[in-house]
Amino acid sequence: MNSRIKVGIIGFGNRGYSFALPLCETRFKNKAELVGIYDSQSDKVQFTKEWLENRSPQTVVVDELSEFLKLDMDVVMICTPQSEHAENACAVLAAGKNVFLEKPMARNVEECDQILNAAKASGKELFMGFNLRHHSVCAKIKEMISEGMVGRPQSIVCTDFYSGGYSYFRRWHRMHANSGGLMVEKGCHSLDLINWYMDSEPVRVAAFGGLDKFKPLPEAGMYCSDCSKADSCEYYVDKDAIALEVKQNTDLNPDWVLGTADTDLCVFNSEKDTFDNHTAIIEYANSCRATYVESFTSSVKTKSGRQFVINGTKGQIWASIFERKIEYFPEKVCREMKQSPRVVYDIPEETGSHGGADDQMLNYIFGCLTGKHANKKMRPEAGRKAILVAAAAEKAATENKVIELQ
Repeated sequence: MNSRIKVGIIGFGNRGYSFALPLCETRFKNKAELVGIYDSQSDKVQFTKEWLENRSPQTVVVDELSEFLKLDMDVVMICTPQSEHAENACAVLAAGKNVFLEKPMARNVEECDQILNAAKASGKELFMGFNLRHHSVCAKIKEMISEGMVGRPQSIVCTDFYSGGYSYFRRWHRMHANSGGLMVEKGCHSLDLINWYMDSEPVRVAAFGGLDKFKPLPEAGMYCSDCSKADSCEYYVDKDAIALEVKQNTDLNPDWVLGTADTDLCVFNSEKDTFDNHTAIIEYANSCRATYVESFTSSVKTKSGRQFVINGTKGQIWASIFERKIEYFPEKVCREMKQSPRVVYDIPEETGSHGGADDQMLNYIFGCLTGKHANKKMRPEAGRKAILVAAAAEKAATENKVIELQ
């Protein structure tokens, strides 16, 4: 294998763009070459060709998967909606190419198993794209647990109060048939981290959820542009202003970034069958338990994102990904009823998207493909396990029962 990894990308929406950009820049040009991009939409293909003219003119851009698979590529990054993951991943693996699969792995466990079977039959590497495993805060938490700083984890609480969650109710994610539900779409990140930290098999899931904020408003319009409440609604968007901002920041068509042409669709009156808040309780084979709270109903930006509280037999970890801060409290002094000591880790800011996690993930993949290390951190089985729990949480909340995992 050449020292430069040959990379292909399927799907040139916001996520595909976020990988293509660094691959065309100095920090990765000596490590990788962007060989090809495939997107089934002809308008995206034309735009992509123009976008690459001064960045990577040798990159082949096509709208036929069969043509794309003829290219010499070491790894193909699949960045389409998850409704297309199984079909694309199985085709790429059958063509004898390694695969990076963006999270979530698929919409359901059955599709995950299709992908895993295809990977096994091909003998090729399948990298599961949970980029938060590469975020310095999350990686540090795993290191602390692995080193025994909290002893055996007994309980984990993760909260994700996402201030931008309202946007899901304008996009394709709001339909279960497309996304598998928002516990699958958004929650799979946190559930994977919980599984990773707990280091045990999940055995049962209980959950509660509802659509409690973004319910229909008869007095509101279907679009912000024709709504009588536009002047007072906190979710009002100016479609033209969004288009200009997206164009200036990414060069992309805003329809691709938002996942729909309805950029000003009413978050209340849009058709939807997903929850805007969801709480799951997971029990593991080692008798430890975790709680995950996912909410899209808050607009508070100063505390947006994931927080973790991990309680173990020897101490606790309190962490915020948004604040890039971890607090560690040893258990011993607590038992003696003295003031508990506290060790604070402030994690420095890093370059690259998703708090530096994407660059770290690309470096990890390239390290695996050049033989520097084995793939232990991006195993495809983790993708299935996260969907197993997420899908069970969707079912448990919908059917109001505890789900036993197989």
